[in-house]
This record gives sequence, structure tokens and C-alpha cells, in this order.
Amino acid sequence: MRILQVGPKQALTILLALLVPAIIVEGLDHFNLFDARYHRGAIAAGEWWRVLTGHLDHLNWRHLLMNGLCLALLLALFRPLGKPSRTLCLWLVASLLISLLMWFFSPGIRWYVGLSGSLYALVVYAIATDTSYPMIFRLFALGLTVFKVVMEQINGDISFMTQWVSGPVAVDAHLYGVIVGVFLVLVMRLKVFR
Repeated sequence: MRILQVGPKQALTILLALLVPAIIVEGLDHFNLFDARYHRGAIAAGEWWRVLTGHLDHLNWRHLLMNGLCLALLLALFRPLGKPSRTLCLWLVASLLISLLMWFFSPGIRWYVGLSGSLYALVVYAIATDTSYPMIFRLFALGLTVFKVVMEQINGDISFMTQWVSGPVAVDAHLYGVIVGVFLVLVMRLKVFR
């Protein structure tokens, strides 16, 4: 088994494609030049682009750094994320579906920022489809991911994480990320996006 599951060129392509726009959006937001967050009221008023840009905006630079490191870790660990066009397509679909799920099933979420929901979708997809790991490891990793999300649903966000990113954690986005991840696995099994 290789230590780096995704080639450096492919990993860099994915990181740049997602993190450069996120850095630009965060920089504009930091200087109060552009608010790109998922904002329920603004979306209702016709600013539909927020269903996607909210996943690129972040609470602050530390939040962006944490999500960027998580994305880099996923690329290092999981071979199915090695094709940039597929991974970016999966991210795009996941982000849009998570926003729709928040819109219809979490009316209490007035605003949302960050990659974390879509990262949960990618991690579920990657764990479920990466046959380079033994099945017992994959089942254990999926079980841990689901357990964490269930605990968030029961207990709310993890206080140290809220303090570290200096804002609330939208645990419903994590739940929807897992649900969308399962959906992506099923769709890919049907060879819709191959």
C-alpha cells in the first residue's frame, strides 16, 4: 500500500481548485468587501449563488486552515479522490445537495460557512470506495464517522472546536454531508458519473 494515495500533481490540482477560491472569498470577507456565506434570507431574496459560495467562505483564517488541512489529509489517504475532475464534481454536487438539505430540513440554520459538510461527503465516499484498505478498516472508519455525527446530533457541537474556530459548528451540515456521501457512493455504483 502506498503512503500517498493521490499523486502530488492531482492533489495539488484539487487543493488549488478548492482552496484558492476559498482564500479569495475569505480575503474579501475578511476586509468586508464581499459576504459569500450561505445566508437563508439572502438566498430567499434571490442570491442563489450563496448555496455554493457558502461552502467556500469560512469563519476566519483558522477555520479555513483547518478545513484545508483536512482536505489535504483526505487526498493523502484515499485513492478514489485522485482524479481531479471526479473529485471536484463530487465536491460540487455534495455542496449543492447539502445546501438544499439545509434549506428544506434545517430552517434554524440562518447562515453557514465552511468546507466541513462537503468534506464529510468526500470522506464517506472515499472510505466506502477505496478498496486498497481492508474491509474491516473501512467499516470501522465509516462507523467512527457516523458515531461522531450522531454524537453531534445528540450533544450539539464540540465546545473546544467552537472555541478554536471562534464560532458555531453547524452539525446538521456534517449530518447532511454523511447522507450525501452515501448518496454519492450509490450513484457512483450505478456508474452515473464514471
